[in-house]
Amino acid sequence: MPKVKFTKEIIVEAAYELMKIEGFNNLSVRKIAKYLKSSTAPIYFNFNTVDDLKEEIIILSKEKLKKYLYGNYSERKLLNSAVGFVAFAREERELFRAIFLDGAERFKELYDETLNTLLTEEVLMVSFPKLTFQEAKLSVRRLWYFLFGYATLICTSRDDDYRNDQTNEKIEEKILEITSYFRKMYA
Repeated sequence: MPKVKFTKEIIVEAAYELMKIEGFNNLSVRKIAKYLKSSTAPIYFNFNTVDDLKEEIIILSKEKLKKYLYGNYSERKLLNSAVGFVAFAREERELFRAIFLDGAERFKELYDETLNTLLTEEVLMVSFPKLTFQEAKLSVRRLWYFLFGYATLICTSRDDDYRNDQTNEKIEEKILEITSYFRKMYA
């Protein structure tokens, strides 16, 4: 029987899948090797340390998150990112936990980058054209608090019917309610 070749990509994808089960902080070379049904040799052949492998997982995670944040859920940039963020919490539960809930230090930069994406002047002025930059920034921060709580609820809900019932349309509806509140507040 020929030996199976484990490429760097196969190892990263397996580690990512294992992270979704075990969590980011619980990853180890032995666990990944067991998941792959191999020895640790292919992992150490492709990566010097488990930290190097974890950096690759973070890069993969960042790409997955960006697909959600820049997906095509709505015509409006801010609403699009908001729906994408909540959909990410619903569909990528363990990754959402690792980035936003577990406080894994390595994901802090990704967390900050996500919030800063919503706070760019371009996004704010397109989303809230009648508000000043500071008013729009405050509105988005308040929206972020709601989104973060709502996404956490979706992610951590033990009720699969509730979690799966949160379609993108329902998410958009809730976000529009919040944004209309802020528009009235600043009108």
